[in-house]
Amino acid sequence: MSNKVRFGLIGTGSVAKVHAKALQSLEAGQLVAISTRKKRKGEIFAKEFNCDYYTDYRELLEKSDIDVVCVTLPSGLHADIGIEAAKCGKHVVVEKPIDITLKKADALINECERQHVQLSVIFQRRFSDAIIKLKKSIEKDNFGQLNFGAAHTKWYRSQDYFNDSNWHGTWQLDGGGALINQSIHYVDLLRYTMGEIEEVFAFSATRMHDIEVEDVLTGTVKFKNGALGLIEANTAAYPGLYSRLDVYGEKGLVVIVDEKIDTWKTDQYTFERKESEKQKNGQSSPEIDYYLHQRQLKNIIESILENKKPMVTGIDARNTLSVVLALYESSRTKRPQKVDII
Repeated sequence: MSNKVRFGLIGTGSVAKVHAKALQSLEAGQLVAISTRKKRKGEIFAKEFNCDYYTDYRELLEKSDIDVVCVTLPSGLHADIGIEAAKCGKHVVVEKPIDITLKKADALINECERQHVQLSVIFQRRFSDAIIKLKKSIEKDNFGQLNFGAAHTKWYRSQDYFNDSNWHGTWQLDGGGALINQSIHYVDLLRYTMGEIEEVFAFSATRMHDIEVEDVLTGTVKFKNGALGLIEANTAAYPGLYSRLDVYGEKGLVVIVDEKIDTWKTDQYTFERKESEKQKNGQSSPEIDYYLHQRQLKNIIESILENKKPMVTGIDARNTLSVVLALYESSRTKRPQKVDII
């Protein structure tokens, strides 16, 4: 392999453009081709990003000049396409979630291991400066014993967001609603910073939208280290607020809002963000900046070139999905649920 890692994109929705822009900005990455069933859309996308396009993704998989395939299709298709890519000898990157069932997630992980290709899942918020600083501080034991953690996603999605899509808000392809689509990022950050979650209890409801899945879910969680926590997944918070991560330890606490440090309090250091610096950006279908995708794709490229594990592995993403699915099962059965962690 050359020092430039060559990518193919399957899917040309809004998040695919984020991947394409991020790859354009990386010296060691190159977007070679994209695939979409819609010829006109493929032509426009290919012209904008100076790459080839195919209306059949299998043709893209057969190209010898593609090293990595990014899957940016509806969530319920991630594992199926990822497995095909792995069988063609391609490294695999899928958008969150890894898929919508543990069976399919495990099948993708196992196939990538069998084919000796790398698998990574996009959880780009792990690459924000605030999360990097918090993670390092926790690893240095700056907060001592961790006692409480919470993940809040207080967003709004309009009915048009669901009406304009043939898969958002469906069990079959989205796997659920506010929790698995929007809030999964902060669920991932919660277990990334606080440690593995072993048990959950949840309630869910559809309060504001004409959809078959939830637009509000609240859950309590118990971590393996004994700490307790909360999860709020909400796309009915009109007109939209923020995502927030709370981490409380015996020596201090941190609150991160929309990937920025809002409050950091220890005996040695105190910081509180000014009200004028805060932004409320949880509105329907906000524009996604590509800089965090850029950081994660850079990590993936380096991992491939240096033959090492990426920061977010398939197992990482599988365990985050397991928390999500346990919350759904608890809300359905009205009973606490153990989380299947590997």
